[in-house]
Amino acid sequence: MPDLLVDIETARDGTPLYQRIADSIRADVLAGRLHRGERVPSTRSLARELKVNRNTVAQAYDQLIAEGFLAGKHGSGTFVADELPQANFSVRTAQKQQQPLRRVALANSPAPPPFYQRVLAPENPQPPAPGYLDLRLGAPDIDAFPLRQWRRVVGNQLLVTRRYRMNYGSAYGLQELREAIAAYLGRARGIDCTHRNVLITSGSQQGLWLATSLLVGAGDQVLMEDPGYLGAASIFRAVRADLRPVPVDSEGAQPAAVARMLEKGVRPKLLHLTPSHQYPTGVSLSAGRRMEMLELAARHGFMIVEDDYDSEFRYEGRPLRALAGIDQSGVVIYVGSFSKVMYPSLRVGFVVAPDWLIEAMVGLRWHIDFMPPMLESAALAQFIADGDFERHLRRMRSQYADKRKALVDVLHDKLPGVAPATLPPGGMKLLLNVPPKLTREQARERAHKAGVRVYDQSACHFEPGKAPNVLTIGFTSLPLAQVVEAGERLAAAWT
Repeated sequence: MPDLLVDIETARDGTPLYQRIADSIRADVLAGRLHRGERVPSTRSLARELKVNRNTVAQAYDQLIAEGFLAGKHGSGTFVADELPQANFSVRTAQKQQQPLRRVALANSPAPPPFYQRVLAPENPQPPAPGYLDLRLGAPDIDAFPLRQWRRVVGNQLLVTRRYRMNYGSAYGLQELREAIAAYLGRARGIDCTHRNVLITSGSQQGLWLATSLLVGAGDQVLMEDPGYLGAASIFRAVRADLRPVPVDSEGAQPAAVARMLEKGVRPKLLHLTPSHQYPTGVSLSAGRRMEMLELAARHGFMIVEDDYDSEFRYEGRPLRALAGIDQSGVVIYVGSFSKVMYPSLRVGFVVAPDWLIEAMVGLRWHIDFMPPMLESAALAQFIADGDFERHLRRMRSQYADKRKALVDVLHDKLPGVAPATLPPGGMKLLLNVPPKLTREQARERAHKAGVRVYDQSACHFEPGKAPNVLTIGFTSLPLAQVVEAGERLAAAWT
């Protein structure tokens, strides 16, 4: 009879003790350390050796007998089964046979670009070290979120009379939320639509993925801003689209460049735009260029994805009407999200599009996640209907404007030329000019040593080596005092 080296110490994550014993013995059988027909210690002797209750060992043995790894022989004891479960016994063979499939799966997996590699980490991200200031891009101030009001609406949706919220719902999303979004977009963005044109998604990225998957195939041409949003570029590359850059200047993406490509025979399926606050430069697409882009799309038969990721945060002047609000030809797919206004883990976004595309997207999303979350959708619908959403938005708009001004004032005072002289009308981030004596990498490293994280978004350019000497910072997620401190640290590090 062999001595069992049962490991009950490794797993301390709440796994029951009997399960740890069973797992250790099963692993020994699969690895060949315990052979077929070999007797194992009695429950009494193993319990004494492990200093555990005998019933615990008996429970582990019962599980292994039920799984077919052990067999009890009346009057003789317990033995490794003569015929082991085939699926488990052939683990090594199966793993060897799966190698080609593993290579195919990894080759076909559209991994996010390097800038987003943190989402691949198997563990939850760790909070920054004390005193380290992360000027994260597009991150809301979660500490300022009205938790009391949110708890109230979530609790209201959990009342006994509303238990149906916990059941299956529509693949389109909760109708009350779709109606609330349609009404809000009419007020705030000038978009004339009904709930029939609205699809609830798991964040804006899913909406962009659904539209791309339906409209773009391998080799199809897609136009996008240069520089442009990496999240969109990664989706287009995942479907093996032929990406074509559209230059961006102080008025946004250039329609003239699109027209030249069309004249040369380019036939795009999609044009991706961030017209409210161009990503990453922050400039707004001018009114005249908006009309030109719509006319080109209508005349040449391609769709425009209007990615309106943070249009709510405008600090100067009146916002321009959304492209979808002036579109008379049905060529705009409007993509939005609550991640930056509410909080990122809410994962509620939406798409506004013509009826025919919404129907097609519903058919595709059914195969992915069947439906969006009902409870969160119902709470959000009530949050909007009660006026809490727009009150929160007004409050955050004012706070973010104060943070941006305080940060820019520090940089203008202590390190002139780093902050832009003319600020974009809105947004949640700023482009900072790297001091002439430094490279982007040197400036980023100096900032890191000073306890401030800044971001190099040169990868947003089609030719990163030609990107301007700038770094990007966010100013929305930290308290005002820490935003000011970050500005002072940067000024000292780059002087």
